[in-house]
Order: sequence, then C-alpha cells, then structure tokens
Amino acid sequence: MNFSYLVLFIICLVAIGILLFNIVVAYRIQYVGFRQILIGLFTFSMLRYFTLIIYGDSPSLSQLESLKYLYNTTSIGLTIPTALVIWYITPHLRQKLSYITYLLYFSPWILFNAFIIISQPTEIVIAPNFGYVVRFVGEYNNYISHVQTTFVVIIILLCLVGIISYKNPILQSQYALILFGQVVLAFDGLRIVKGIETRLLNPFTVTEIIAFVAIYYALKEKPFDLKG
Repeated sequence: MNFSYLVLFIICLVAIGILLFNIVVAYRIQYVGFRQILIGLFTFSMLRYFTLIIYGDSPSLSQLESLKYLYNTTSIGLTIPTALVIWYITPHLRQKLSYITYLLYFSPWILFNAFIIISQPTEIVIAPNFGYVVRFVGEYNNYISHVQTTFVVIIILLCLVGIISYKNPILQSQYALILFGQVVLAFDGLRIVKGIETRLLNPFTVTEIIAFVAIYYALKEKPFDLKG
C-alpha cells in the first residue's frame, strides 16, 4: 500500500470517528429540528471521507463518476454546522432569533454550495501521487475562494465578538477553537488557489478534522444562558 494513501486512509478514519462523536453529542441537544439538521449534515459529511478512500485506491470509471457528487459534501456539511454552533453557544442569538431565522442569513452561502455540489463544475484527474482527485474547472476555484472567504470572515468576526462579549472561560475557548478551525481552513484554501501541492496530505482533510473537533467542543457543553 502506498504510504501517502495509508496516511489518507488513517486521516479519513479519524474524520469519520470525529463525526460519529459529533452525532452522539448532537443527540443530547434539546432543539429537535436543530438536532436533526446537525445529525443529517454530519452523516452527509462522512460520505466525503468514504469517497476519498475509494478515490485514493483503484476505482472503476463508474465509481469515479457516481461518487464525484460526494467528494465535496463538507462544503455544506461543515459550513452549516459551523454557523449553527455559533447560534447554539451565543446566548443573545438564541434569545433574539430562532435557529431557522438565523440560518436564513447564511442562505446565500448555502445555496451557492448546494449549486456547486449539484451542478459539479468539476473534472476527475489522476492525482500526482496516488489515486484520483476532483478539481473545479475554469474560474470556479476563484468563485469558491471568494465565497468561502466571506463566510470565514463572518464566522471569525462572530467569534471575536463572542470572545469580547462573554467572559466565561469555557465559552471563550469554544469561540477561540471555532475561530482557529476557520483560520486553518482558510490557509488550506489559499494553498489550493496558489497551486501549492503536498504529496502527503490531501487538502481539506486534517483542517476539516480540526473544524469538526471545534464543533464537537461547542456542542458537548450545555449552552450558557447568562452573560459571563
């Protein structure tokens, strides 16, 4: 087995494990619809890592074509939960807005990423080290970069406001870890835009794990109702 593929295989198993932990902790949430959305998105995100494992091996052409729709499921399966956990841990947002109303503010990003997953402006190419990868064609890398940058900036700003506004150390650490997850994802995206290749780590694998760990940490504690 190719060493780089073994590393990818282990990373994908870790990601799937983290998502399983996220599903378990999501079952404890009292908001039924909120809980169901998270569980559905975490399950949807798992499909990306199963797809990466298959793409890294020796898949058939039919497998490549059918699974390409699952290659980037975390574009929705990570971004929406990230936005939702900000609502979940922020007392003022929970008091002022329902999670559905709050989520509507993120509908441009949700619709864009849904369009990308459905329309698949992509091509399947042989990876430089092993297996295959799905790449966006034309200017779509730039479009996606701009859209995701605005999302990251908004999440970082919300986290900074939370850190400043709430003095509870656990709450501040939750915001800080979410913020860190977005920063490392941004650097991963910058690496793709600049065409920087790494033979050992696939883009948006380890960084997505960090972001999902941040979500887990935000969900595992009972949300605070009072300003600390």
